[in-house]
Amino acid sequence: MKITGFGAGPFQTNCYVIINDTATGCPAFVVDPSLGAYERVCELVAKEGATLEAVLLTHGHIDHTRDAGAFGLPTYIHPADAFMLEAGEGVTERLRLPFDVESMTRVEEVVDVHDGEEIVLAGIELLPRHAPGHSPGSTLFIGEGFVLAGDVIFRGSIGRTDLPYSDDAAMGDSLRGPVWDLPDEAAILPGHGPTTQMGYERRTNPYLRAANTGR
Repeated sequence: MKITGFGAGPFQTNCYVIINDTATGCPAFVVDPSLGAYERVCELVAKEGATLEAVLLTHGHIDHTRDAGAFGLPTYIHPADAFMLEAGEGVTERLRLPFDVESMTRVEEVVDVHDGEEIVLAGIELLPRHAPGHSPGSTLFIGEGFVLAGDVIFRGSIGRTDLPYSDDAAMGDSLRGPVWDLPDEAAILPGHGPTTQMGYERRTNPYLRAANTGR
């Protein structure tokens, strides 16, 4: 398996391309393609001789979904955030112009993902764990040795809960539940900023520690 990440769009959102390079045809999927990611992903996939099969979205915010429809592929997202894929629903006015929302390509095939129901993309098994708070449908996708964390947890921080449809109490529950349950050795691939490790965050992340005081 080969994972490549790069920053895209006005917020330099981490877009990941995951290639199953041990399978015939090198199937692949893309995670959270922001504005401008489509062209870069297509170039990367062509260079690797891979075949893109799906789009995976950790949540529905525009900086993670802007180019999702451009691929014309099945697009996986938790149903609580699927409404955000409709014509930029949930996008504040200040973001509509920077993300060129009016020119977005509509996602035609939305596939629901549900907590605890394993999915297989490009032959790679992923376990979705619903972790709302930053958004209603924020989801951790747990693979072998890594977690696609979206904006649930970052190195030394967590996702904002002062946005439309965010919920501070739900974020606390997520930090005490599915986030805390992640294994120490798991590599955390966040939606913004550098990769980290769960054991490091458990010891040092002030928000995660505060939510789990007494444990």
